Amino acid sequence: MRKNNRQEILDTARKLFLQYGYNGISMRTIASKAKLTTGAVYFHFKNKREIYETICHEALNILNRLFKEGIDSRETSPKKLISTFDSYLTFYNEYRDYYNILMEYKGEFLDTEDPDPGKNEITRRTGELLDMMAEVFTEGVNEGTFRDLDPHTVAFFLSSVTEGMLQFKKFGVHNTIGRDDNDFREFMKVIIGKGIQKQS
Repeated sequence: MRKNNRQEILDTARKLFLQYGYNGISMRTIASKAKLTTGAVYFHFKNKREIYETICHEALNILNRLFKEGIDSRETSPKKLISTFDSYLTFYNEYRDYYNILMEYKGEFLDTEDPDPGKNEITRRTGELLDMMAEVFTEGVNEGTFRDLDPHTVAFFLSSVTEGMLQFKKFGVHNTIGRDDNDFREFMKVIIGKGIQKQS
């Protein structure tokens, strides 16, 4: 059974963006590869940017789901925070197309096309991931597990470390220095255990 046209456009565009880059394809190219008329593509999306942003929202839907499932399946605050690292890693390993497109969006459009990236919907939704991490941290502070630090600063730091690690992983730096995913997971446990967790 053929997918509906809207999803066919998104699936086709995602592959094309990854292969040729955002500037390397046109609405006509997307239509041709999806075996649709250009008019059919414009019926669903006003321009290429809207298609790209829709794919980014699909990516964030996946990452948001992974975060919620990870947090909900853990019982302690430290384990819940580590689960967000695991969620990023799963997103990178199992949804690489979405990961690459979302990273390209952050690097390309937020620097060049958005006069006020703080008002951007994708930026706002990325902030929701940090909100989830901050909520877990606040829970840990209230129960006496974590030191009384600013929750969003902690979330920003842990997320930045993880995203940086994934970028190095993408470039093969892990292999060069002889480290694997588990090495970095153990390091994140140390950061949480000795850096922000209260010491008895």
